[in-house]
Amino acid sequence: MQGKKHLSSGASNAKTSKNKRETLILYMSPAKQNSIGRNLCPKASPGCLVSCLYTAGRGAFSNVQQARTRKAELFIHDTNEFLSAIAREINAVAKKNETLAVRLNGTSDTKIVDMLLARHEIASNVVFYDYTKIKARAGNRILKSGHKYMVTFSRSETNEQECIDVLKNHGIVAAVFKKIPEQWHGYKVVDGDERDDLMLDIDGPAVLGLVAKGRARKDTTGFVIH
Repeated sequence: MQGKKHLSSGASNAKTSKNKRETLILYMSPAKQNSIGRNLCPKASPGCLVSCLYTAGRGAFSNVQQARTRKAELFIHDTNEFLSAIAREINAVAKKNETLAVRLNGTSDTKIVDMLLARHEIASNVVFYDYTKIKARAGNRILKSGHKYMVTFSRSETNEQECIDVLKNHGIVAAVFKKIPEQWHGYKVVDGDERDDLMLDIDGPAVLGLVAKGRARKDTTGFVIH
C-alpha cells in the first residue's frame, strides 16, 4: 500500500474542519467489521453499533466504507507496517505546523496510540485525542513519550453510571442528544459540535453535547438522549 495515505486531513470532515489545530484522523471499519471478526470497539453498546458515525456524512458511501475496511485489515494483519506508515504521515505533517492534533480512533476504540508510540518516535509538537467507552482509558494525561493524550468518555444507553463516575472525577463525557441542553445530571453541557478538538481546551467536569447524526436520528435504544 505504498503511496496510499491512511490518515485523513481534518479539512475532510465537517466537524474537524472547524478545529483550532491542524488535524489528522484515522477512520477504520468499526467493531467486528473485518475478515477475522476482531472487535475494534470492545465496549460498543447495541445503540452505539446502530448509531455509529461510520454511517454519517461521507461514511454512507460504499467506496468510503471499503477504504475504511482496507485500513482495518492492514492494522490487523500487518500492524508494524501500518503503524510505520502512520508515523511517517504524522511526522511529515507535524514538520509543517506549530501543533498537530491526531485522533487515531475516528471510528474505533483501540490502543493504537500506545502501540504507535511504543514503536515509533513521533514529533514533540503532536497532541493526541480520542473518544472511548473504556472507562480506564478516559482522562487527560501525559504519556511516557511526553505527548499529551486527552480521551473523552462516551456515553451509551448502558454506561450512564460510569459517565457520572467520570464526571465526579473531573473528567469529560460526550453524550448524544436530540437537542443539546444546558445541563445533564447537574453538569454543564458545552456544544461538542463546535469543533472536534474542543476537549483539548476545556477543563472537566464537563459534558460534550453532540446532536444526533446519521442513523442516530432514528435511535430507539436510549443511546440518544431526548
